[in-house]
Amino acid sequence: MSELLAALGGGVGVGILILAYVLTWPEKAERIFGWIAGLVARVFRRADRAAVAYKVQGDVNTARAAFLRNGPNDLIEKKLKVKWADAEEAEALIKNGEVLVVMRRSEQHEENIAHALMAYLPKAMLPRARRYVDRERMRAADLIIAKSVLTGDETPSGALPVFFDKHLDPARAEGEDLRQKITELDEIDLQGWLSRVLLMEYRLLGDELHPGEPDQYCREDAEEFARWLHRLAARQPGAYSSLTYTGRYFRIAVIWVAIKEKLAEQGLVPYRKRAKRYLYQERFDAVYLMGRDDNISAVEELANDLETDGRVASATRYDYRCGVTSKSASCPENDR
Repeated sequence: MSELLAALGGGVGVGILILAYVLTWPEKAERIFGWIAGLVARVFRRADRAAVAYKVQGDVNTARAAFLRNGPNDLIEKKLKVKWADAEEAEALIKNGEVLVVMRRSEQHEENIAHALMAYLPKAMLPRARRYVDRERMRAADLIIAKSVLTGDETPSGALPVFFDKHLDPARAEGEDLRQKITELDEIDLQGWLSRVLLMEYRLLGDELHPGEPDQYCREDAEEFARWLHRLAARQPGAYSSLTYTGRYFRIAVIWVAIKEKLAEQGLVPYRKRAKRYLYQERFDAVYLMGRDDNISAVEELANDLETDGRVASATRYDYRCGVTSKSASCPENDR
C-alpha cells in the first residue's frame, strides 16, 4: 500500500510541476505542446497513410488476380505498390519488379482505387508493345480493361462509378477518334476477345520487335487488326465477315465450331483439316477456335487433337462465361 501511495504521490507531483510550468511560462509551454501534438499527428498520419496504401494496393492486386484468373496471366505483368506524396496527379514508376504509384491524398477509398488503377495499367500492361501500337488505341484498351477489373466481384462497388465519372466519360468526351476506339474495344471485350486475342497478339508483337524502333507499318497493321477483330465481334447474325486477317505483322485465323447438329453429322474432320491448312499451308501465325455452350466439348477435343501434332508449337485454352476460346499457337517455323 505504501508503494502505491508513493507512486500516486509521484504522479501528483509531476502533474503539479507541469501545471506550474504552464502557468509560469505559457508561451514556452505552447511551443512544447505544439511539438508534442505535431509528433503525435505525424505518427498517426503516417500510420493512416500506410493503412490506406495497403488497402488500395491490396484491393487492386486482388482484383487484378481475379481478372487474370480466366485469361492470359501475363497480360498485366507487375503488381501495384502505392506510395503517398505531395503530388497533384498520380504518377506510376517501375520499381523492383512492381509498379509504384505515387498518389495524392484522398479520403475516399473508391476514388483512390480508380485513380491508382488508371495510373498503374499503362505501366503494368503490355509495356513492350505500347510503342508499336497507336497511342489512343492503347489508351482505350487501358480504359476498357480497367472497367473489366472494376466490374469484378473482388472490387468495392463504389469504385466503378468514380471510374466512369473521373476517367471513362471524360475520355469519351475528348474527341471522336478516342470515343470510337473505346466503343470498338468495348464490343470486342463483350466477346471476351480483348484480353484473350487482341492484347495478347499485341504482346507478341512487342516481344518480336522490342527494342527496335517502331515504324508506320507496325502501327497501321496493329490498327487494322483491331478493326478487323471488331467487325467480327460486332457482326449481326447471318452477316458476312472474313474469318482471316493477313497483314505484315499479324496473320490470324478464326474457326467457328458449328452447331451441335452439324457436328453430329460431319464431326471434327472438316475443322481439323481447315486448322491444319491455315497453319501448315497458308502459314497463319495463330488459329483461334471459338465455341459456345454445347460446342465446348468439341472445341476441347479439336484443341487436344491439334496439340498432339508435332508441328503445332502450343495450344492455350481460355474459358469465358459459358464459352471457350482456344488458341492453337504458331508453328515453330513461322515468324512467331
